[in-house]
Amino acid sequence: MSAFPSSTRRPWRPSPLVVAVAAAAVLGIGAAALPAEPREAEQELATLPPMHAIPVTTDTLLIGGFARGTFGEALRVIASDLTDAEREMVGRHLDKIFVPILQDGALKTGGRLKVAYERTRRPDGTTRSIQVLAAQAAVGGGLHTVYLVDQAEQPGYYGDAGESLDPQTWAGPLPTLRVTSPFRMNRMHPLLGRVLPHTGTDYAAAYGTPVHATADGSVSYAAPRGGYGNLIEIQHPNGYATRYAHLSAVSVRPWQPVRQGDVIGYTGMSGLATGPHLHYEVRRKGQPVDPAMAMAYAAAPARVAPRADFNPAYRAERQTLARLLAHAPTVIRRR
Repeated sequence: MSAFPSSTRRPWRPSPLVVAVAAAAVLGIGAAALPAEPREAEQELATLPPMHAIPVTTDTLLIGGFARGTFGEALRVIASDLTDAEREMVGRHLDKIFVPILQDGALKTGGRLKVAYERTRRPDGTTRSIQVLAAQAAVGGGLHTVYLVDQAEQPGYYGDAGESLDPQTWAGPLPTLRVTSPFRMNRMHPLLGRVLPHTGTDYAAAYGTPVHATADGSVSYAAPRGGYGNLIEIQHPNGYATRYAHLSAVSVRPWQPVRQGDVIGYTGMSGLATGPHLHYEVRRKGQPVDPAMAMAYAAAPARVAPRADFNPAYRAERQTLARLLAHAPTVIRRR
């Protein structure tokens, strides 16, 4: 791992949290708690310590090496000197960037990974935030490179050909999302009394709450199915499908097109359910994936940014990031 001075990147900007606290003090937010007498209020405010912006330091780090598995697993190998919290931040960014590009969004059986990212740290040395500037994954004979480019019209991540790689985010299936049972592979089933995979997320909801399609697609199933009870399955672009189970009523039919936000049914407790709720699943190429990740990632194919590759500013920024990425070290796992 190597680091570059902060002068090579953007200047520091005040923390939004500090600005918000300062605004509250200046504008008198929460003034109902202040004494009624203005003079007393002035005296009390005079005793408050002066406010100071907390400085942060910004640097650019390079990591790289050969590893396998998820990005989190790869980073534990090639960036073992980073803190667990920082590795998790970088891993989440890589997940989001590469999910639309790599099958299963991981290095799988093995590949080379290079990452250049910007890090801001607090005075105590803890990492406040990170931003991946460029990343490259060589997997299965393919080389996938992405760059963060601040174009005025469409900032975001782009590929070598200038195509936009920023995914469309998904909407929630309910107006309010409160998780009662998360996605996991070893849940004790509350009715069957044995450990089984829980291939979706359960959300609390009163009986009859409207259920919404989380992305555009086409209904492929709308009928009872075993323990799911009344089930709706919707096919989406890019190999994704969503399932909505234990419904009390279904308001769509097979092969009906739906738009994000359409009401497709109503919550209930049909099938194997201990009470009214929504069981929500996301599948990619038939395999269940964590809905918490999918709701932040791709629901549609990559969008092409018009003439991005012909924009001189884009080309210059891409070349700068490519040179930066070329300096990433190579760490090989020793057995």
